[in-house]
Amino acid sequence: MWISPRFSALLLVIPFAACSGKSTDGSGGSGANGSGANGSGANGSGANNGSSGNPSGFCVLGAQGCPCDSTGSCSTGLRCQAGTCCDTSSGSCSVPPGQGSTGTGTGNGNGTGGSATTGGNTGGTGPGNHMDPNTSGTGPAIVCTPGLVGPVITDCGYPYASDNPLTSIEFNESEVLRAIVPSGGAPIASVRLYYNDEHALTLGVRSVVVGTATHNFPVSELTDNPGTVRSPRTGTNDLVGDNAGTDPVGRPMWPALFVTDTTSDPENRSGDWQMGGTAWNPSAVFGTWKAAVRTVSNGVAEVAPDADPAKNSWNLGAGDPIPDSLLNGTSSTPPKMGMGMGMTGPKDEGYGAEVRWDLVLVAGHTYRIQVMVHDGDQNKVGGDSGEACVNFCADAACPEYSMPCSDESPCPIETESLCVNGCCL
Repeated sequence: MWISPRFSALLLVIPFAACSGKSTDGSGGSGANGSGANGSGANGSGANNGSSGNPSGFCVLGAQGCPCDSTGSCSTGLRCQAGTCCDTSSGSCSVPPGQGSTGTGTGNGNGTGGSATTGGNTGGTGPGNHMDPNTSGTGPAIVCTPGLVGPVITDCGYPYASDNPLTSIEFNESEVLRAIVPSGGAPIASVRLYYNDEHALTLGVRSVVVGTATHNFPVSELTDNPGTVRSPRTGTNDLVGDNAGTDPVGRPMWPALFVTDTTSDPENRSGDWQMGGTAWNPSAVFGTWKAAVRTVSNGVAEVAPDADPAKNSWNLGAGDPIPDSLLNGTSSTPPKMGMGMGMTGPKDEGYGAEVRWDLVLVAGHTYRIQVMVHDGDQNKVGGDSGEACVNFCADAACPEYSMPCSDESPCPIETESLCVNGCCL
């Protein structure tokens, strides 16, 4: 998990038909609270202009202040305490300030603006956006259909020219992303990414060579083929400096998830990598993968992936089932992506993988989900990387292929699952 500096950029509008507007009328009242990427704070003189704040209710399992993951573990430097990941040094069990997407603090109903999200300032008196149809005030109530997945955008609306250089960077291997499948929402959501290519997925940078110095970092090994690793180690997650785990143009070499809450602003992209969003590490990986070595010479970085393991095709071992849209060539949700689109059966180039992120979303909120991976040869200028985005309306349910659980109703032993936040994972 890392947080990158932000850049100012023009936003390209991408319509999302999964949500429909519904208005409510009433007398002026208190505006809704600002909620990070929701942009539902005030647009008065005190609009949220702080550093990046955590999207309201958004959390990734294993991160600080979030539920422990499906192994009862947390990210490096954290410990699982009473089901929550806490900082080992400070003992803090709260989500760190500045983690997540920036709140816009804008609205269009009358009332007194509420407090902006963590990392931002309190909004002043002015319009507020009333998300609750029962809230007093005049303005639109944004409603979406829980569980609805929007169209897959294989380039996420990039590249385009702006004063932010990241928006101009091309992704030349997006066809390795075969499908994105978000499901669930609250208490748990899962985002499943399906990968297939002629080379194995790169899971991270295991070693950085700078001159005569070599620095090693743990990357989960493929001990079985196909393999399964929960809470995988993804090497160095530094973004800058000699020990960065990035490609030559600064993209994370490990599979990364970026999330933006677009409930009140479908045009919001503040959580995208190009906008300085937070890269979230995977919760699990299935199939085949390998690591890479990054060499820095005279300030120029090159990345060389390790040799490929034996081919596994679409055999993902303990992974989730391959989506029907890949198996039968239909256009059902989730849509197929990349070069597999329009084919009968999943395109198989030899190496398949599933990368999964387990997280907590807010039911009824709409999210823009961006995923980013690198393939296993890295022979193109700037690095071989693919990205794709999908819009998702979170449901009040456990993810697909999961079941609800509790102390009174534990997960079946044969599933080898743990009860995490009310869902078997």
